[in-house]
Amino acid sequence: VDLPLLRTLIVPQAYPIPVQKASFLNMGQGCNQVALLSPRVSVDRGYLRLQTGVAIKWGTPVMGACVTPFTWEGSVVLWQRPRINGQWQLSFETVNSVVLDTTGRQIKAVDLLWNLIKDHVHGYLDRIAINLAPPVQDMQASLLPMFGPGQQAMGQRFLASMRPEQPTVQAEGVQLHILAEIDLPPRTEAPPPAPVNQQDYARVIELWHSWDAFLIFQLKQFTEYPLSEDDRQILLYTMLTARYEFSSAIAEQQVSTEFIRGQFLRGWTQLAPVFRNHLPKRRKNNLLGYLAFFTASDALRVLDQLGPAVGLEISADGFRRLAAMISPTPYQEADPDSEEVDPELRKALGLDPLPEEELPSDQPVPVTEPTDREPTSCAPPAGWRHLAGLFAPAQAWAAGTGQASREDIRRWTAELTPADTLLPRVQEVLQEAAARQHQRLAKGAGRTDWFDRMVLASAWQESCFRQFHIDKNTITFLLSYNNTSVGIMQVNEKVWRGVYNTRQLRWNIAYNSRAGCEILSLYLRDYLLAKKAPMDLTSAKGQRFLAGWLYALYNGGPGQRNPFVSRYNSGKMYRSEQLFLAKYDTVVKGNWMDRVHCLP
Repeated sequence: VDLPLLRTLIVPQAYPIPVQKASFLNMGQGCNQVALLSPRVSVDRGYLRLQTGVAIKWGTPVMGACVTPFTWEGSVVLWQRPRINGQWQLSFETVNSVVLDTTGRQIKAVDLLWNLIKDHVHGYLDRIAINLAPPVQDMQASLLPMFGPGQQAMGQRFLASMRPEQPTVQAEGVQLHILAEIDLPPRTEAPPPAPVNQQDYARVIELWHSWDAFLIFQLKQFTEYPLSEDDRQILLYTMLTARYEFSSAIAEQQVSTEFIRGQFLRGWTQLAPVFRNHLPKRRKNNLLGYLAFFTASDALRVLDQLGPAVGLEISADGFRRLAAMISPTPYQEADPDSEEVDPELRKALGLDPLPEEELPSDQPVPVTEPTDREPTSCAPPAGWRHLAGLFAPAQAWAAGTGQASREDIRRWTAELTPADTLLPRVQEVLQEAAARQHQRLAKGAGRTDWFDRMVLASAWQESCFRQFHIDKNTITFLLSYNNTSVGIMQVNEKVWRGVYNTRQLRWNIAYNSRAGCEILSLYLRDYLLAKKAPMDLTSAKGQRFLAGWLYALYNGGPGQRNPFVSRYNSGKMYRSEQLFLAKYDTVVKGNWMDRVHCLP
């Protein structure tokens, strides 16, 4: 129980009057009063140090009057030892105290003052108790579903054996260990894993989606809070690493309950500092729920360290119980197939809303329209639409009917549009998307002209400047070989689900370009330029290194930050990184349009 949380638990109980005041004694028609105000909690030499303001008025009530009233204002400092009983009641025993005047100088209290303080102030503060039984019960209820079917009896005995150890005072606050016994069977050689059939594997994938939904639920708890850049980086890193790891594991058929449990425990380790620093300060009506949440997550980590004999299983029911501890609203898993943006997730990650446009289509488009249809005022002739597109190349879609919009898709298709027409239009869309990120970029290493070249080289490497292509005589969006990334910037739909609208990524080249540029800007600002770089990034060599470094993260996630540096220094960069840098060099020289040979 860290100090801010401890103080927040004490104040509503002991200082119930607004502005943190307690007027706990008022006798003799106001002649005898004792009030406390403005408590401060700290740690001093192994004890809790509670300093509180004190205001005393004391006299003799006679016939409705207060005779010879004595008044005093100052503060009292108490050194307290925390104690807990078998019913999980946390209390505080005063072992020493001093009296301070209004200037903070220690004084020797006269008998009357000292007796009043000892009898009333000490007595009042010594009665403070925090009932930890509810969060312990919530924690136990959330842990039981995490034991497998064959270990439920063992789990129940383990939870029933829980009892508190006497707390100690640490630099951060009060530390309280929960003692428990668990009967582990003798260690034996683990049998080889049994083959997993498709039905079982599908259930594991479903469990991972439950974990991912719970992870996003945790991130969205910070939607309304002014987080630091470091905190937001932790949120983004936790989400991206979990999803990139899943993408790799599912491609290799390596997703398992052990994989999910490892992700859950690592995720909690990463997010715990942000939770402890922010949520208890703002959700004062659910402080014990957060304490239960923290304790349950820590307990799961300890149980995991005991090994597979515990039979610990991460479950969707366990996620729901954990979620109930920190949210007053019922927990509902997000649809893993949702194509929509989650505005709360974007806000939690510090991202502004990304405009969406009416889509021309979200289905494959015929290469040619039937020719037996006469032009109308709502659907102008194709030649006019083509001319309008040349005059406004940055506009992704023409206004008007679906017919005109489908024609726009054809004009963005490389098989139907010559390169000398397509590339200038693509360049303008990419430059417009890059310009939206200019104000977010740091001067020097991440200057705007460098970023514009970075965007062009990335689109060249990722898609050869293509949003669409022809497949089986229909036009559809460009999809990566592993069916995860789409469009001109090859934005990974699985990794960025909820952050971007999937249909817009597929069918709107402007939206896809803006999303890709936003991701590049995020990685650049929060992961590469936020920490000390391995070389001078403002030199020509440094700018080239930075381009390759940023592309490595764009292609593989934030986990590539350090590995790329090692690959670069050893001359063993991935083939994709080498090809990207060759394209970046060409863009820097300025004649890149003449060197694009990957278009039909």
